[in-house]
Amino acid sequence: MVYNNKVLLKGFFWSGLDKGGFVVLQLIMELVLARLLLPKDYGVIGIVLVFISLAITLSEGGFSNALIHKQDRTETDFSTVFYINIGIAAFLYLVIFVTAPYIEAVFGIADLALILRIVSLSIIFNASILVHKAKLSIAMDFKLQAKLSVLAVAVSGCLGIVLAYRGWGVWALVWQNLSMALLNALFFWVGYRWLPQNVFSFEALKKLFSFGSKIMLSAVIQAFYFNAYPLFIGRVLGTGNLGLYSKSTQFTQMPSNVMTTIAQRVLFPFFATHQNDDQKIFELNQLYTTICCIIFFPFFFIMATVAEPLVLLLFSETWIKMAPLFILLCLAYSFYPLIVNNMMMFQIKNKTGLFLKIEILTKIIGVAILVLTLKHGIIAVGYGLLVQQLIQFLITSYFVQTVLRKDILAQLRVILPFAVFAVLLFLGVRSAGLMLELGFLSKLFSGIIISVIAYGLFYLMFYRSVFHQLISMIKK
Repeated sequence: MVYNNKVLLKGFFWSGLDKGGFVVLQLIMELVLARLLLPKDYGVIGIVLVFISLAITLSEGGFSNALIHKQDRTETDFSTVFYINIGIAAFLYLVIFVTAPYIEAVFGIADLALILRIVSLSIIFNASILVHKAKLSIAMDFKLQAKLSVLAVAVSGCLGIVLAYRGWGVWALVWQNLSMALLNALFFWVGYRWLPQNVFSFEALKKLFSFGSKIMLSAVIQAFYFNAYPLFIGRVLGTGNLGLYSKSTQFTQMPSNVMTTIAQRVLFPFFATHQNDDQKIFELNQLYTTICCIIFFPFFFIMATVAEPLVLLLFSETWIKMAPLFILLCLAYSFYPLIVNNMMMFQIKNKTGLFLKIEILTKIIGVAILVLTLKHGIIAVGYGLLVQQLIQFLITSYFVQTVLRKDILAQLRVILPFAVFAVLLFLGVRSAGLMLELGFLSKLFSGIIISVIAYGLFYLMFYRSVFHQLISMIKK
């Protein structure tokens, strides 16, 4: 399939509406639910969702990315993946069903086994539409995905609010999560009428698994890695520090993850069509790196610049201790989109073995840094995360240029001017804010305005041609 500029721009728009609309609508629903439910209700469902998310990662098996990557895919491939996903999901549900009483005994929470058994049905619902989503992604049809996903969130969210208002407690969250998965599956089956054929090919499975298995293992490693932070922080540093970390992560990693997912869903099928043209992929990656720096560096560095007044405005003075950690995580996750894109390059070039090795290496480094910094407090953990993200970016950048047979410093040359300018502006505006005795709202708005003007002038002087290129793409 050939993707022109119009298709790509429409893909970005609808992918953004899908993921962005999903998150915004879900956040609104959560704000309402939080006023009707107790923190312990969210604690119970949080434990359940840890097992669900890991099971969904395993059931997907990387087959969706394998289908998108493969250029000569057939209906036999799609049908084979459908049946294997359903089979794996059913097996994982059975495992959770059997072990649920033991999980309840470990955590000592009444009805946890029953809740786990009910919500785990979403694993099967999710697996039933993985092929539908892959086919829509290949066709760059994110418009339909956006409509169906947002509708499922809206209906299930309203159900959860009604049940919470009627005093159902944690069961309001149970039925909200299950109904969202059920409605999402139902809407996709009705809205995109694809049916699997009565065929299963072990040969097709073998080829797809050789690509997808390493992606799955990488996803599992990443899931365990990110869950290790709250587990160790809560265990060693206490629930107070865990609260600071959770809120800081929610407002830094989540925006970075959402925006990166939006871009990756569109770019992966597009880049995959050029998988045999190293020069073209290199040029596209350099352009994407530039665009990432233009968008993400201002977003995260400006938030870091006005961290204290921003925290006061959003969370009140009770959360002011969160500001130093928030700054560190803003700086750390500004590199996350670049890391994700570099890792995507390994998938496009079918270097999934290297992809997995780099994932293992960087996560071992991350765990080592976490262990070393934990005893020094939550701020030290923040510095550790920043160091880990920088190391992971440098490692992925080096190997991407090696795979594409280009200068290993090519990507760093693109990023360096943005990074130097961002750091200098960050230090300058923060120093000026500390010297001036202003109210927190004055500091917030003056910091944002000065930073935006400075970035605008910087782009106007040095990156006007990039904006002309983007405008030309939009006009076409």
